[in-house]
Amino acid sequence: MIKIFHSFLISCFILTIISCGQTTEENVNSAVSKTGDAVNDTSGAVNDGVFGGTDGSGAQCKSGVTFQKKYFVRQVKQTNDCGYIAVSGGSLIKLNQLGEKVWEKKFTLKKNKHSNLGKASVFQLVDGGYLYSDNYGIAKFNSNGDISWKNRQYGNFEDAIEHSNGYIYAVSDELTAHNSMAKVYKFNRGGRKIWRRPFGGGCSREKLRSILETPDGELVIVGGKSHGNNQYKCTFEFYDDAWILKVDADNGKQIWEKTYGGRNYEHFEDIVRNPNGGYYAIGTACNKRNPPWGGDYCAQNMSALWMKFDESGNSLGKKHFTNGPNQTGLSIANTSSGETAWVGERSKLVGSKWQYKAIFYKLQGTMIAYQNSYPYGYSRARSIELTKDGGFIIAAGSNVIKTGSDMKIPAL
Repeated sequence: MIKIFHSFLISCFILTIISCGQTTEENVNSAVSKTGDAVNDTSGAVNDGVFGGTDGSGAQCKSGVTFQKKYFVRQVKQTNDCGYIAVSGGSLIKLNQLGEKVWEKKFTLKKNKHSNLGKASVFQLVDGGYLYSDNYGIAKFNSNGDISWKNRQYGNFEDAIEHSNGYIYAVSDELTAHNSMAKVYKFNRGGRKIWRRPFGGGCSREKLRSILETPDGELVIVGGKSHGNNQYKCTFEFYDDAWILKVDADNGKQIWEKTYGGRNYEHFEDIVRNPNGGYYAIGTACNKRNPPWGGDYCAQNMSALWMKFDESGNSLGKKHFTNGPNQTGLSIANTSSGETAWVGERSKLVGSKWQYKAIFYKLQGTMIAYQNSYPYGYSRARSIELTKDGGFIIAAGSNVIKTGSDMKIPAL
C-alpha cells in the first residue's frame, strides 16, 4: 500500500514539473489558441445564421420587416445587430432593424483640392466598428460612430473591403491627361498604407469600381479599362471595355485580367459572388447594333450590362437590359435562392431636359422575376444588399428601402 502511495506522489510530482516547464509564451499561446477556438466557433454561428435570421450573438432578427424611410444616403449595409449603417454626404447614420434612426454623426475628410472621382462607401468591420472611404480618404469609426483614425493622403476611392487576413483593401479611379492608372491599395488595421499598385492601359481615365475577396484568399476587381478608336490609341471620349481582374492579396501582382466590349463604351460598376462558384457583375454598355468608332458617347443608347463569370473571369453569359432607352446598373446582390437582384438608373431626354428614375430588377437566371421604377427626382438607386432574412436593403434617391425576398417596394 505504501509503495502504491509512493508511486502516486512521484507521478504527481512529474506532472507538476511538466506543467511548470511550459514557458510564459507557451502558456499564452495555449490560452490564445483556446480563445481562437471559441472565436472560430462563434464565427461558424454567424455564418450559419446568415439566412437563419440571427445577428450572430443568438438574438433573433425580426423576419418580414419592410419599410421605406426618408434618408438621403449614398450607401446602406446591414450590421451584426440586424440594423443598418448608412452614409450620406457628410454623416454616418445608424438605423435599427425597423429603419429608425439610432444616431447620426457628422464628419468630413474633405481637403482643399476638390475631386469628382470616387464615392462614399461604408461597411461594418469584424470588431464592430465601421470602415468609410470616399473621394478624399479612408477612415475608421468605432461602434458608436466616433472616428478612430483617418488617412487623407490617398483618395478617389470607389470601394473597400476587410479581408480575412485582417488587412483593408481599396480601389480607386484616376483621371489624368495621359498615362492614367487605376489603383489598388492595401492598408493595415491602423490605416497605414502597405502598398499601392497601378493597373490599366494608360489612357486618360481608368476605373476600378468594386472589389471582393476570392474563395482562395486573393482579390477580384471590376471596372472599366480605357481604349481608343480607329484613329487614336487613346481618346478623350473615355471609351471603355468592361474589365475584371484577379490580384494577389499578398503582393498586389496581377494574376489574370479579362476585358469585354467593343468599339464604344462598356464598364462594370459592381460584382458579387455566385454561391455556386464564379461571379456576377453589373454595369453599363452601349446598345447600338453598330457602335461608332468615335465622336459619339452613346449617351442616349445605353443598357444595363449583366454578366456571369467562372472563377477565372471567363464569361458564362451576359444580357443587356434596356428600357427607357438608357439604363445603367450600379449595384448587384445575391438573392436568398442564389440568383441576382440589381438596381440602377434610367434616364430619358425629354426636350432639353433629362428625366431620371431609380430602377429595381430581380432576376431568375437572365429572366426578369420582378422589376419596377420610381421617379426619385434627379437621383438613382445606388446600392443593394441581401439581408439576413432573405430580403434586401436599398439606397435609392432620398430613401432607404427594406423589402422582402420578392423585392417589392413598400409604400412610404
